[in-house]
Amino acid sequence: MQQPAIQNKQADILIVGGGPAGLTAAVYGARAGVKTVLLKGRGGSRLSIGYDLENYPGFISIDSNELLEKMEKHALHFGADIVPEEAIDFNLGSQPKFATTSKTLFQTGAVIIASGKPLPKSRLIPGEEKLLGMGVSYCATCDGPIFRNKTVAAYGRTEEAAEDVLTLRQMGCRVHWFPGGTPKVSDEIMEKIRQAEVDLHEKAALKEIQGNQKVEQIVYEESGAEKSMEAAAVFILREQASASLYNKAGLELDSRHCIVVDRFQRTNLEGVFAAGDITCGGMQVVSAAGEGATAGMQAVKYIRDLKK
Repeated sequence: MQQPAIQNKQADILIVGGGPAGLTAAVYGARAGVKTVLLKGRGGSRLSIGYDLENYPGFISIDSNELLEKMEKHALHFGADIVPEEAIDFNLGSQPKFATTSKTLFQTGAVIIASGKPLPKSRLIPGEEKLLGMGVSYCATCDGPIFRNKTVAAYGRTEEAAEDVLTLRQMGCRVHWFPGGTPKVSDEIMEKIRQAEVDLHEKAALKEIQGNQKVEQIVYEESGAEKSMEAAAVFILREQASASLYNKAGLELDSRHCIVVDRFQRTNLEGVFAAGDITCGGMQVVSAAGEGATAGMQAVKYIRDLKK
């Protein structure tokens, strides 16, 4: 079958994350007349859960989801482009810089990482970090063709994960799907999964990814017994990528897997900034917005200096 086409888009500032830090940065970038694109992602902000927020200046109490909607409308008002896609790979050491989603390759001058609290190491599958880029992938569309006619495992239980599983089958991979529980998908998608002859391990727990210089096999527990299976790749299709993705891109992380920044939200890579909970700063909505404002202003300055 024909592979899904990857489209190309350009931006001056690319923001990764649709929470208060990312949206505030988008307001500052777009208001300054700089072409600003924000990748909202699948997981969304913690504000979207909906709770009473009582410590955001200007509001005695406000529903967190309502505040998030106001921030998004503010960014859109000034012309920010908000795209509901998840960044799954980066090339940040060059100029221009690149970020990849499952659908789009973005070329940009500056990047602001505002993707929220980093994924704790305890949630990583043993072997995931070690073999990232050596058979462990977060992008079915990007890396699926490499493993045509080979056995691969896919991990993730969302509707988007199921669609990626189907994409892998369309590319010719033999897919074993480990959703980690009952898949959170529609009956229509499940029927497509069955018709595609995907091996579904609904009651299995993926325990380890093994290999030396590449993925060689997986270990999982099913029906009370530990089993193993040869596999050429493992596609991790969770809603939030781990901090390992940023480490692979060359960003400096601390012992808590937070991105290290200076007081101007600059990372160790030129033209790359970070803001909000991913920096493990104040871990509050107001501090995230403040960091987003600083990152947005610094990114605008960086772009203007770049164009001189």
